[in-house]
Amino acid sequence: MNNVLIYFAIKYKGNFNDIYNALKNQEKISENELKKIEYKVNNNEIKAFTILDDIYPEEFKVLVKPPFVVFYEGNVSILKNKWKIYLTGDEKNNKVNQYLEQSLKEIAKRYTLITCFYKNLDIDINNFFITNNSPIIYVSTNGIKNPYFADKININENKLIISEYPNEVNISKNKLKNRNRLAAALSESLIIYSSKIDSGINNLVTNFLNLGKEIYCFPGDFSDEDGNANLIKDGANIITSIKDIYSDERRKNA
Repeated sequence: MNNVLIYFAIKYKGNFNDIYNALKNQEKISENELKKIEYKVNNNEIKAFTILDDIYPEEFKVLVKPPFVVFYEGNVSILKNKWKIYLTGDEKNNKVNQYLEQSLKEIAKRYTLITCFYKNLDIDINNFFITNNSPIIYVSTNGIKNPYFADKININENKLIISEYPNEVNISKNKLKNRNRLAAALSESLIIYSSKIDSGINNLVTNFLNLGKEIYCFPGDFSDEDGNANLIKDGANIITSIKDIYSDERRKNA
């Protein structure tokens, strides 16, 4: 059955509805096509796990449309790490630099970083985790061969790239949003160091809220353009230290 799911995921470019309908209608697959998939899987030309596999994250199963297949490159066992967190931010200034210096070392000791590795602070955060040999899970919107990231990724035992889409699919706004929902599902919480009012981070926030996940914002300058100030007004947790998150975790687990 796994090879059937992988076949449909590739044929229908990861589109949940199309894959679902193919399964529901018992769409026929030639024996030759299935043998091609089996050969590629056995020879690591295709690296993927399905919703039927033990490695499939339980966090994805709560989604309205969980991916039938997840393609990957790297150390898939990182998915089983307990503590995972999403860190991001739009702009860097002296205050944000101070927040990063105060928090990243402690976070990297404890957490696996979940990231879509877009740009801005994502690059600094990613580089810090790499320097400290801390685990990172990258969520791609267009497969794993040439992922739409801020920079190239060198895979090692501390890194994993995942995507619900096969290689060489076109990037779209819908796929970018779908990527964010996977990142939110995997993460315990979201930490935003800085953001703009019209930031793309807002879609991440929506996905975290939809899943009942906590959002933490470092305070900015509280100007009209300060997205963090707006998020805090709307109910996001304000923090000035990573210890604030640890205290929140202890309270919830008490």
